Parts: sequence; C-alpha cells; structure tokens
Amino acid sequence: MISLFANQRETNLASAVALVEQVLSELGHPPATSQLDDGAHAWRITQGSAITRITVVQRSAFPHLRVSAIVMTLDAAVDRAALFAHLLELNAGLCGVAFATDGDQVLLVSERSTLDLDHSEVRDAIERVTTYADEHDDVLVARFGGRVGAAT
Repeated sequence: MISLFANQRETNLASAVALVEQVLSELGHPPATSQLDDGAHAWRITQGSAITRITVVQRSAFPHLRVSAIVMTLDAAVDRAALFAHLLELNAGLCGVAFATDGDQVLLVSERSTLDLDHSEVRDAIERVTTYADEHDDVLVARFGGRVGAAT
C-alpha cells in the first residue's frame, strides 16, 4: 500500500512539473532558462517589476503548487501597523492570492494541492500573482515606503 501511494505521489509530481513547464512556455518564459539551479522544482519569471517564483513543494499528502512574488522589502521607516492593516483590507478584495510577510518582505502568495490540478489553474495562479504583484508594488512603496521587490 505504501509503494502504491509513493508511485501516485511521483506521478502527481511529474504531472504538476509538466503543467508548470507547459504554462511557462505558453507565457513566453522558456522553462529551461526560468528554472532555478537549486535542485528543487522551481522557476523564476519577471513581469514589469514583479519577480515571481513558481515552486512545486513537498507537503504531507501531495505536493503543492506555490506561486509567490516579493512585492516589497520593508525598512525601519515603514509604518508596519498601517501597512499591515492596509494589506488585510486588500486581501478581502483579492481572489486566489493573499498578501503575507516573511521577515522584512511583503509577498503575494497562492498555494494549492497538486491533486486534480489542471492547466487553467496553473496558468491562473501564475498570472494572478504576477499581475497583482506588478500592480501593487509601486503603489505600496509610494504610500508606505520601503523598496520594490527583494532587498539587494
């Protein structure tokens, strides 16, 4: 029973990777040049000022498709309470993504199980995160301070 489950996970992982690579190709991002060299199933693409990372990550039952973009990096001058309240308000109007923080970085994130994942869901997650990040990064930095994207 365990080996059957393991085979199902491997098949699911291979299918998810193939879907991501197909969508990246369709969006004009060759998978071979977008793939990260960190040994993981991960790719990086750029649209405007948004840099989006697409990863197929291992989770308990099945892998997950995780799409995230660093929207901004905070510095000491940013009023974090005001920014975080604003991000929570923005989350209420977003579909399929949410703002999150990781240390001094504000991210847009979408994640779901790869179980029954289809082409349109992969494309939607990538396009949604990338578009929202590119739309919000300059506006948030202009209003609250910090820097667009990752710290350099």
